[in-house]
Amino acid sequence: MNRSLWQHMLGIETSPGAEMVGKSRLELSAVPGGGGVLALTLVTLAIVAMLWFLARRERTDLSRPRRALIVGLRTVSLLAVAAMLTEPVLITSRRESIPSHLLMIVDDSESMRFSDPYTDEARASAVATMLGIEPEEGKSSAARLRETARIDLVRRTLSPQLERLGKGRTVSLDTLESASRGGGVSQGKPESLDAIEADRAVSPLGDAVRGVLASHRGRPVAGIVLVSDGRSNVGEDPIRVAEAAANQGIPIFAIAAGSEEGPRNVRLAELELSPVAFVREPMTLAAVVDARGLQDAEATLTLERRINQGDWEAIEERRIALGEDGQLTRETFRTTPSVVGSYEYRARLEDAGPELTLDDNDVTAAARVVRQQIRVLLIAGGPSPEIQFLRNAMQRDAQVEFVSWLQHADAGYRQVGDRPILRLPNSREELANYDVLVLVDPDMSALGPEWEQMIVDFVGKDAGGLIFVAGELHSQQLFDEDAGGLPADSWTRILPVVRDPGLYRTEAEVRLSSANTYVLDLTNEGRADPVFAFHPDPIRNRAILSSLPGMYWSFPVTRARPGATVLARHGDPRMQNQYGRHVLLASQLYGPGRTVFLGFDSTYRWRYLSEDYFDGFWARLIDRVGRNKALGGRFPFQVGLGKEGYRVGDTVAMQVRFTDESAIAEGSDLIAELERAGEPPEPIRFDPDPSDPAGLTATFPADRAGAYTLRIVPATTGDPGSGVRVSTTTFRVDPPRREVDEPSLNRPLLNDLARMTGGQVIELTDLDRLDQLISMREVTRTLETRQELWNAPLLAALLMIALTSEWIVRKLVRMI
Repeated sequence: MNRSLWQHMLGIETSPGAEMVGKSRLELSAVPGGGGVLALTLVTLAIVAMLWFLARRERTDLSRPRRALIVGLRTVSLLAVAAMLTEPVLITSRRESIPSHLLMIVDDSESMRFSDPYTDEARASAVATMLGIEPEEGKSSAARLRETARIDLVRRTLSPQLERLGKGRTVSLDTLESASRGGGVSQGKPESLDAIEADRAVSPLGDAVRGVLASHRGRPVAGIVLVSDGRSNVGEDPIRVAEAAANQGIPIFAIAAGSEEGPRNVRLAELELSPVAFVREPMTLAAVVDARGLQDAEATLTLERRINQGDWEAIEERRIALGEDGQLTRETFRTTPSVVGSYEYRARLEDAGPELTLDDNDVTAAARVVRQQIRVLLIAGGPSPEIQFLRNAMQRDAQVEFVSWLQHADAGYRQVGDRPILRLPNSREELANYDVLVLVDPDMSALGPEWEQMIVDFVGKDAGGLIFVAGELHSQQLFDEDAGGLPADSWTRILPVVRDPGLYRTEAEVRLSSANTYVLDLTNEGRADPVFAFHPDPIRNRAILSSLPGMYWSFPVTRARPGATVLARHGDPRMQNQYGRHVLLASQLYGPGRTVFLGFDSTYRWRYLSEDYFDGFWARLIDRVGRNKALGGRFPFQVGLGKEGYRVGDTVAMQVRFTDESAIAEGSDLIAELERAGEPPEPIRFDPDPSDPAGLTATFPADRAGAYTLRIVPATTGDPGSGVRVSTTTFRVDPPRREVDEPSLNRPLLNDLARMTGGQVIELTDLDRLDQLISMREVTRTLETRQELWNAPLLAALLMIALTSEWIVRKLVRMI
């Protein structure tokens, strides 16, 4: 207590728990060195002598003891002031012990949720035993190890070590997220290992180590314990941060969480099938399976089907063996569609055991099931060789269901066809039962006025195909009437050619111009078009084209319509105008359908070379114009995606672009819905695209992985449940790439971090050594403290006492 009192009087402060060592020394900061000390001493003695002289002179009869008392008190006062002016400083050496800091960073990225395969059974059993994983009923310890996520193994092995690691030091627990913000920030720091959730989409190892270094700058750090699989995919380079830690003498001890084999995962890469199938004919589907870390394992593969947006039904379920890593395997299914419509198929994988993710265990694909035969209606204005041979060729073609109608035939004439008809269709609905309408020089006046609109609707709305073959009886009159009337209202506007009046003054001039035979002059598009593919060998095909018999008559037109594809022109150089040689064969899309114009009626002459050439040409042409409707019909729009594949976090951009201007106004009435596998569909809205007048766009954030289906129903379809008129587009959203694509243990990086800083890489099975490797606990350091004493309470008290005492003595001896 006496010591504490004296320390208080002298103004000396001590730290609790500090141990005084060595000797304390006093320094006078304001006292000059060298000769200045001698001068100061002489001045002090002179002042004391002067005080004695002044006191004697002030009262000569004062006794020597009293004079000595007054001079002594005055000297004490002056010495106290002098002590303050010399600024005395007490320098004390002391030793203190403080706990060191152990900085622990636990990887909380998604890859820590993965489980490792441990394909070596003996090693898996040994690891499970060292980690204390016991077998359960029906499961070995190795199987339980394979089912346990990395973060759970960390909790299991590291939690018992925390008490030992915390003796004599402070353990700071951080995740990658909290450490990246600065390990000293309490907000977001986990309270325990059990509170850590492995849900971070990226692994910023470098940022995390840099953060804890910055927050503990100036403090004694025993080391950094980094619990991770070593995957750093964002932020600062961990190697650069390790150099900073090495410069500060802070070792990094890396705990390897995971194995180099990587996690187990199986995914359905694709469901292969033909987008078009025929009703009541077997079709083949193949599910492409990609497995990793699951060699010789098995899974359940289920194939499901949905028809016309109905309910899903299981077709087949089987157990499959999973192949080696990196090898795609195909599981083939055979099924037979029973009705016409829109089909969706879905393959699902189950019971494969613990996996990287379940979001890629299903895949969908769409197909259209159509009639096998193309239904053709041929209407001819009168008999001709072309009509006779064409009807025979259609009847021989097994892929065509053919009927014909010969106008102005005698009463009782039996119309030719697979199922002869007694009358022509008299409504759009009846005409829509056919896929192709072939008009060979028709007499439109005999068909009736309603047929013009029926033809336009058949092609433009019902996706039918139209082939118009010009002839010598009625075509001239048909086009002349349209040219002199209101062309905009004529059905001929859907043909790919334009004929202006006055090409020839008389019919005689037309006949005179075709006195000699001519051949077709194929355009580049015509030579590449399959309708003129008479032989698979290009050289042989060119020889056949050049040897086709010539023709005499042709029907001249002015030009092709904008956007039409010209396949053949007149071979006679005289048959031309300002637009070039006359167009004899052209094609174009009109709405969802297709129209073809033939300006000659002599293809039957090709039979002189080979009957197969005539039959093959018409079979391919019928297939070209009729396949659209047979396959469910083309839509008046095209559906596109911004890119081929998407990842979680992307914005999926979808575009609908109309191919026909007449359908753009109907775009606002599109019925669209988006469905994620296993969830109910949700409506989605398309808005006008400001950069494309013919386009509509829609976007949505891809916040979940899986298979998606976009269905669009045009407003003119009528019944959305019919299925055949629903546009179906499928795509996938894959999980984030950074944590999924490279999930295996990155041991080389962990080795580099430990080597550069003087630490070590430690396995989960060897965590007992961690406490021994980190030897620093309490840090003892010797510090010198400087305490100024000029304002010590003792000096102030001494000055006051000396001055007061001197005043009292002077009062008693009557010197005041």
